[in-house]
Amino acid sequence: MNLRSNELAFERFHPFVLFLYYMTIIFFSMFTTNPILLGISLIGSLAYLLIIAKSVWKVILYYSVIFMIIMLTNPLFVHNGETILFFMNDKPVTLEAFLYGGMVGLMIVSIIFWFKSYNEVMTSDKFIYLFGNIAPKISITLSMILRYVPLFKEQIKKINMTQKTLGLYASDSYSDKLLSGLRVFRSLIGWSLENSVDVARSMKSRGYGLKGRTHFSLFKFYFEDALLLGMNLIFLMIIFLMVKSGIVSINYYPLVDPFYFTTQTVLLYIGTGLFVLLPTLIEMKEQLLWRLLISKI
Repeated sequence: MNLRSNELAFERFHPFVLFLYYMTIIFFSMFTTNPILLGISLIGSLAYLLIIAKSVWKVILYYSVIFMIIMLTNPLFVHNGETILFFMNDKPVTLEAFLYGGMVGLMIVSIIFWFKSYNEVMTSDKFIYLFGNIAPKISITLSMILRYVPLFKEQIKKINMTQKTLGLYASDSYSDKLLSGLRVFRSLIGWSLENSVDVARSMKSRGYGLKGRTHFSLFKFYFEDALLLGMNLIFLMIIFLMVKSGIVSINYYPLVDPFYFTTQTVLLYIGTGLFVLLPTLIEMKEQLLWRLLISKI
């Protein structure tokens, strides 16, 4: 574990282990259609976001609306399923379509939440450390794309505040709001192009991409990293067992597959829950240890 100040406990693990952990969970959430597994994945991502993110309740409210929209609109376009609830424009609205929409909503929201925590934990220097020598151009491009998402939000606020300070578009009319939005968008595009050119020139002048170039951040592989890597491999075995038992994929049409809770499936669900809650458990352990040490002073 690379101990550095002002970091979350989970953030201190080796970049390779962190990247593998997130990719395992994200791809697992993308390809499973089991609502129980997706619910477990969502709980794990949400629990960690509550620890590391700011204004998380606004995010939860926003994506709750997204989830409801996906679940409610799916039956309007898909009319498969045998359990007909009612007819709309002479087309059946089925329970199976609602459930499938809910599953897709769970999948999308959980993946977005995992990517949000990924952006907090996997910083640009970690990503470049992993892939800078393998594919320098692709790694710097992806790193800049992920970095620009929060930067765009901050820059939009700055541009908007500057316009209001100058007295532009002070009224609440729709035309002023539209002109203000267009002006902000134009300023943002110009700023992003200028900033990307500056970053590219800066990286080139520092020798980025040259053979034999060393990294600014050096990460060592510690025993804790090996433990997390081992847990990741165990979870991959759990995924294999779940695929073999058939609980990863659930059919929704024409009828939803029944759920069977056996000892094996319950253990697999518990194993999945422990794995997705690892970041939260690590942070809780660190906070408890810190409070214990403080109490002894």
